[in-house]
Amino acid sequence: MANTMFGSKIANPYSEALLQLGLNLYLKEENADTQIFFQIIFDMENLLTILKLTPVLEKYLSNPLIPDQDKKNVLEKCLTKKTSSTIKNFLMLLVDKKRIGFIPIITQTFLNKAYDFVCLKFVEVYSASPLNKDQKAQLVEKLKILLGPEFTTSKVYYSKINVTFRIDKEILGGFIIKVDSKIIDLSLRGELENLAKQMETSSLS
Repeated sequence: MANTMFGSKIANPYSEALLQLGLNLYLKEENADTQIFFQIIFDMENLLTILKLTPVLEKYLSNPLIPDQDKKNVLEKCLTKKTSSTIKNFLMLLVDKKRIGFIPIITQTFLNKAYDFVCLKFVEVYSASPLNKDQKAQLVEKLKILLGPEFTTSKVYYSKINVTFRIDKEILGGFIIKVDSKIIDLSLRGELENLAKQMETSSLS
């Protein structure tokens, strides 16, 4: 396995090339919608999932003693019929360039670049009990307002969010919202902990 630093140097130009290819395909298509670009993202997400679930595949692809055609055949079997021709051709190119062994870090690097480009934020919402459909929809709309818009020098990009709802019996009530590395604590447990800290501070003063 190549070290992380060397792997990053290999991954960056290939992941950037795939990102630019996806954007170019989108821009050149008449009446194009974002599905063209997002299909590439979905395909790479599926590929990363396959690699994580089958570590033996990564070892197989990294083995320099295995013929390139055998690696291509295995990749063809791993991909679904819905996988875009763009991704299939990209993977075959990595085999030809002897870079297929770096596919996990190339895939992850591409996804990081793509998520940054579309301002996609992954949000986890923890609640004491399950939320109904209307509650989820209302919370998602509030999060969109809270997390966007994001301004650049000439354009406004509204953040797209991917929300995962989870149950945490320990929070008592309210919500805990995690956005990237940030935590927004709107839970009853958080309020009680803050109150306890204030009481401790008061008793020491």
